[in-house]
Amino acid sequence: MSDTRPEGAPEVDRRASAESAPREPLPLRRRDFGTASARLLHLQALLTPERMQGPGFAYAFEPILRRLYPDRGRLAEAHARHAAYVATHPVLAGYLLGAAARLEEARARGEDVAIARIEALKRALASSLAALGDPLFWVVLRPLAGLVGVLGIALFGPADPLLPDVRVLLCPLLLLLTYNAVALPIRWRGMRTGYALADAPGAIVRSLRLADWRDVLERGGALLYGVLVMSVAAGLQMATRASATSPGPLIAAVVPVALGFAAARAWLRRAPSASVETSLGVLLLAAAASLVL
Repeated sequence: MSDTRPEGAPEVDRRASAESAPREPLPLRRRDFGTASARLLHLQALLTPERMQGPGFAYAFEPILRRLYPDRGRLAEAHARHAAYVATHPVLAGYLLGAAARLEEARARGEDVAIARIEALKRALASSLAALGDPLFWVVLRPLAGLVGVLGIALFGPADPLLPDVRVLLCPLLLLLTYNAVALPIRWRGMRTGYALADAPGAIVRSLRLADWRDVLERGGALLYGVLVMSVAAGLQMATRASATSPGPLIAAVVPVALGFAAARAWLRRAPSASVETSLGVLLLAAAASLVL
């Protein structure tokens, strides 16, 4: 191509000019949302007192930000903004990330979306999700999942003394399966729901229906606690029958239960939210007492 510049005009570096021009954002794909949702599993891998879940949130957001900001400068600026302070419930963080992605996409395409609006949405929605998620997942679902694991051991039957006791693996496996049967579907649909309802944060909160979930899980937990009490009562009855000639079996059955109850009551007064940890400690104490007796 011939040079049409006027004589004496400075030479223009077309390559540098093209590189300095802002590049258009790329359309978001389904796999971008899937990758971000998978990365949210690492949300709490790096917690800092100053930014809490901010580094993990920015790590999960990165696949989407790379599509929206192909320019390195704008990408770095967006990444730094989203690595700032974030504190929400980890299971519900997808709703927050999806809503933020919708506003970031509009901003990247040149719409009038201020950074202050994005940050305000994140703060308000993160607090609401944390307030709703903590009672459901930490106070109701975690103890319920631990109870399912304990009952799995009780209903599995006695172990063969000549073989390894596989019930040791059964309890944590049932706990993880029970917890994630509820948590994983909520995690998976969080990104899409948050993205679709970003303009109505109240609709995001209402779509969760966490109060209904909590009611169902509380009723299920009450039923399973009843099953646990009946299992303990059946064990005590068997020990009583076996103690017709000697009180040893009855003592071996009653003492671990009494010690576990006393230890759990004392510990839960100091740490009311540590119900799962308390349950595991009580199991270890009961097992130790059974071996001694």
